[in-house]
Amino acid sequence: MEIHLVAKDEIEAQGIRWIVESHLTGVRLILWKTIEEFEMGMQNQQPEFVILDMDLWTSESEMLGVKLKQRGIRWLGVSSERIFQTAYRALRFRAEDVLFRPFSSVDLVKHIQQLRYQLRNGQGYLSNNTMEVENTLAIGYPDFFLTERRHNSRITMVAFLTPHHNTLPLVYDELQRYSFTGNNQIFALSDFILCVQETKEVDVYKEEYQAFLAHWKERMDEPLAIIIKVATSEDSLKNTYQQTRELTRRIFFEGYDIILAESQQMSSQEMDPFLTPLEQRQWIEMLERRDTKAIRNWVEHEFLTFQQPYPDPEIVRIRLTSVLAQIRRHMKSYNLQNSSLEAIYHEVFQQIVHKPVIYQIVKELLMFTTRLLLQDHEQLQNGARTLVEKARELIESNYWDAQWSLSTCADALRINKSTLSRRFAAESGQSFRNTLHQVRIREAKHLLKESDLSLEEIARLTGYSHQTYFNAKFKLLEACTPSAYRSGL
Repeated sequence: MEIHLVAKDEIEAQGIRWIVESHLTGVRLILWKTIEEFEMGMQNQQPEFVILDMDLWTSESEMLGVKLKQRGIRWLGVSSERIFQTAYRALRFRAEDVLFRPFSSVDLVKHIQQLRYQLRNGQGYLSNNTMEVENTLAIGYPDFFLTERRHNSRITMVAFLTPHHNTLPLVYDELQRYSFTGNNQIFALSDFILCVQETKEVDVYKEEYQAFLAHWKERMDEPLAIIIKVATSEDSLKNTYQQTRELTRRIFFEGYDIILAESQQMSSQEMDPFLTPLEQRQWIEMLERRDTKAIRNWVEHEFLTFQQPYPDPEIVRIRLTSVLAQIRRHMKSYNLQNSSLEAIYHEVFQQIVHKPVIYQIVKELLMFTTRLLLQDHEQLQNGARTLVEKARELIESNYWDAQWSLSTCADALRINKSTLSRRFAAESGQSFRNTLHQVRIREAKHLLKESDLSLEEIARLTGYSHQTYFNAKFKLLEACTPSAYRSGL
C-alpha cells in the first residue's frame, strides 16, 4: 500500500514516515513538499491514501480538493489551526478526518489500519458516477412538488435541520460521506437537508441516526435536529414530503439535538393569535405595577407549556407580537423610547419573527421587559415627569375602571383634587374629565374594530357603567354611534 504525504515540515514528515513504516507492514510512504508537486504526481498515478498538511492550503489549492473528491481518493487532514475554515474544507472535500497538532501516533496508525481493512473488504470509494447508479432510488426534486408519484417500495424521509442555514452545506457533505445501510438519496433544500431511504424498522433508523448525530457533534459545535417520517404505502412522494415539512415545525417547540420519529400525521392545535381585551388589561396592570414576577409567570405559562398537538408556530409568533405591542404601548405612555431601548425592541421583534426555537424568544422577551421596567423605575425615582405626565399615565392605566375619577387620581398623586384639576387644565390645555373620556373612547374604537364583543361589553371594558352613556359620549367625540363606527359608515 502506498501512502502519499504532503507536508511542509521535513522533520515532521520523517517522523510520520517512521511511525507508519515501523508500526505497519507492507506500507510505503511517498513524500511531497508542496501541493503543486503532489498535483503533478497525481497526473501519472491514482494514490490509494493521502495525508495532507492543510496548513499548506490556499485559495489556489481548491482544485486539489475537487480532484480528490471527484476521483474518490481517501485522504486524512493534518492541521495546527482549529478553525471553522479547516473543518469546512475537510467536510466539503470528504476528508476521513482531521488530526490537529499535537496528535498521537496511535490515532494516525488507527486511521490507516481502518482504511486498509476497508480496502481489503471492497469498501473503498466508488467513482461518483458508479455511486449514483448503484445507490439511487430514482427520485428527483419534481416528485416533492409537482407529481403525485408513488415509489415502488416504501420509503422514509429524514429531514436534517440546523438553526443557521449557512451550515446546511456542511450537513449535506457529511451525509454524502456517511455510510448508511440501504439505498438512499440526499436532497439540498432551502431550510433543511432531506434524505430519502428505503423503509426499514424505525428502531434501526433511530440507531443509525443517533450514531450520525453523535458523529456530527464530535466534528461540529452546531445544533442539529433529525426528523424521521415513515411513509405509508398509500402516500405519494409529494404527500410524504409535505408531512415531513409539517413535522419540522415541532423543532420550534422542542429544540435541537434531538431525533423525532413519526408515522402518523398530526393536526395542529387551534389557538387565538391575539390577546383578548381582558388579557390586554392584565398586561397593562402588570406593566403599570412593574410586576416582573407576574409577567414572567404569565409568559412562561402561555408559551412554554405547549403539548402535542402543537399549534402552528406562525400563530404563536403572532401572539408574541401581540404581547410585544402591549409593551410598546407602555413604552410610549411612559416615554421610554431612547435609542438603546428602541434598538433592543426592534431586535426582539426580529427574533420573534425569525428565531427557530420558542424558548430562545421567550428568554429574550423577558430580558427586554425586565430591563425596560428597571429603567422605568429609575425614571420614576428621578422624578423627571411633570404632574400632567403622571396624571396621563394613571389615566392610561385605570381608564377601564368605572369608579376611577379625578378624586381617585388626586389621591394617588397625593395632591388636592382642585389643584390637580386646575394645573392639569392649565398645562395640557384641556380638562381632566375630557382627557379621561378621550382615552376611553380611543380604546373603545380599538375593540370595535378588532373584536366581536357586544356594545354593552365594550362599554364595560372601557369604564362606562351604562351603554347609553357610552353611546352618548362616543357620538359626541366621534360624530357617529359605536354601531356606525364598527360598520364603517
